[in-house]
Amino acid sequence: MSFSRTKVVPTLAVTDLEAARAFYEGLLGFEEVDTPEGEEGATLYRVGDGSFLLVYERPAPSGSTATACSFAVADVEDAVKRLRLKGVKFEEYDIPEMGIKTRDGIAEMGASKAAWFKDPSGNILAIDDSLFLLEGRGQSRPASREEGAHA
Repeated sequence: MSFSRTKVVPTLAVTDLEAARAFYEGLLGFEEVDTPEGEEGATLYRVGDGSFLLVYERPAPSGSTATACSFAVADVEDAVKRLRLKGVKFEEYDIPEMGIKTRDGIAEMGASKAAWFKDPSGNILAIDDSLFLLEGRGQSRPASREEGAHA
């Protein structure tokens, strides 16, 4: 069996499922879908066309300092602007060894742009335009030009 054509479902641990629901549904606008039987303490979201995100509750935060999940958007500046209007705070980073330095929450990495923010449990989330840049070069084609983050 090859995994080259399977769908990927990012899975995030959260410490407060109700706070996560308010964030992912209320703030980001994701659509909750029925979780498989036996998945109590978890919420599954449809994110864009054919993508899903599973969040589940656990007592301790993941503690990761890396990006847990990234959402493809066509226009990072516009998405940041709209999310800020909803109260999202963007992170500022200066990581020279990775070539990342944000200015007003947005990093330019060659032709690509990205911005990072956290959910209520501290998971680091990102928005970036790399998939749309690849599409422009004919290397990859997202299902639609709609913004995956529902920003």
